[in-house]
Amino acid sequence: MNLGLEGKTALVTGASRGIGRAIASALHAEGVSLALVARSREGLQETVRTLQSAHAEQKNSGAPVHLIAADLALTAEVERVAREAIAKLEHVDILINNAGQARVGRFFEMSDADLQAVWQVKGMGYVRMVRAIAPHMREHGDGRILNIIGDAARTPQTAALMVSMVNAALVNFTHGIARELAGANIRVNAISPGWTLTENLKRSLELQANARGVAFEQALQNEARLHHMQRLVSLEEIAALAAFVVSDQCPALTGEDILLDGGSSPGI
Repeated sequence: MNLGLEGKTALVTGASRGIGRAIASALHAEGVSLALVARSREGLQETVRTLQSAHAEQKNSGAPVHLIAADLALTAEVERVAREAIAKLEHVDILINNAGQARVGRFFEMSDADLQAVWQVKGMGYVRMVRAIAPHMREHGDGRILNIIGDAARTPQTAALMVSMVNAALVNFTHGIARELAGANIRVNAISPGWTLTENLKRSLELQANARGVAFEQALQNEARLHHMQRLVSLEEIAALAAFVVSDQCPALTGEDILLDGGSSPGI
């Protein structure tokens, strides 16, 4: 399917690894010029190498990629990222909010600093980025915003209760801001992936495997069996869905949170 994204521009946060890197790769393959944001410049440079390697033979591989290292927990940094992205790309057609802070642990064992870190980076980070970029999109009369949230918004996880709370708030924010921006032809949607084989999950499974004296592959299979489709969500399918959602293939799609978890979440 030709998504019609060639020549578009996108600002992608949390792009130094995992879901952010996968989405950046999918968009770049479609000919989208990118401004990639993360705290780690080294991680962003690795993302660029990944894009170059994956798309070297593709006709759209020449789309420019700009790197912006920033801490999105800080309001001033969010505002700087918006200014730099607009200056580098000339305009921003697409905003992908993906940067997050996954502090896990039992609720009563977490400090105020742990709780604030999750809220400031993911919760307020998404809100501030929309506040910084949406007025620019309004001026152009067009825009696409995609929030990567997570299925814990519907099914709270006791080991990540603050993350679950922030995710639920962001789902509500997505619904509400989509209504406010609809008249400006700015579509706002979200994708909430289930358990995804990111580097963080791999490290967690490796620790579990070592503690139980089993191979990593066995730990991965044990985790997959807990889900209805006997598999985890892949980075590539999240990225493919993201590219479709921010395209113009379904222009009436706004204010939606798409659950991508293989049917595992029991909540509504």
